[in-house]
Amino acid sequence: MAKSKPETQESTLRLDLARRLHETLAQDLAVIGYQLDEIIGDTNLDKKHRIALRKIRFSISQTTKSFRDQIYQLKLTSREQLSKQVVEILGEIKLAADFTYPEFDPKVEEALSQIILELARNTSRHSKATRFYLNFKENEESIEFEIGDDGIGGVKPKDFRFGLASIDELLIQISSSYSSSSKSDGSSFKFQIRKSGSDNA
Repeated sequence: MAKSKPETQESTLRLDLARRLHETLAQDLAVIGYQLDEIIGDTNLDKKHRIALRKIRFSISQTTKSFRDQIYQLKLTSREQLSKQVVEILGEIKLAADFTYPEFDPKVEEALSQIILELARNTSRHSKATRFYLNFKENEESIEFEIGDDGIGGVKPKDFRFGLASIDELLIQISSSYSSSSKSDGSSFKFQIRKSGSDNA
């Protein structure tokens, strides 16, 4: 019986921990916050105690936000993990990708990783391509990406048959503009992400 690779085991453990923390502590903190809101809204509560409770409520809100951010970090896919996953997905398809693009804030970074992985899956399953590529160009205000393959084309981002609807949704969320092309000599997605979503902005 084949053993799981260490990085796969680590990723699974991180995701499981993130799920359990979200289902327990994060939700418990949210409930405590709602209970405090009810007390603060009590008309019989005097002004002094209402002000004190609002300060506590604000502190809990900040703690909850910080805790959720930490949970989200546990879910993140590192560049090294991303590269390995793309290679595994593509199999014998040649990978020509530059993963050294500037780091974005965690939510944008993770969404971009999911876009790259889904496009790699589509190339592997449907395109009959021999090459999958990822290029980027850094401009003054944004980073331009082009991701594609040299396959047979024929798919559109909103074509649910090929699982690309999620890519369309993610690109709308994180990009300032994007376009796609799918022809007989390959498919490509071009999009820009503003540097305001980058840690290097």
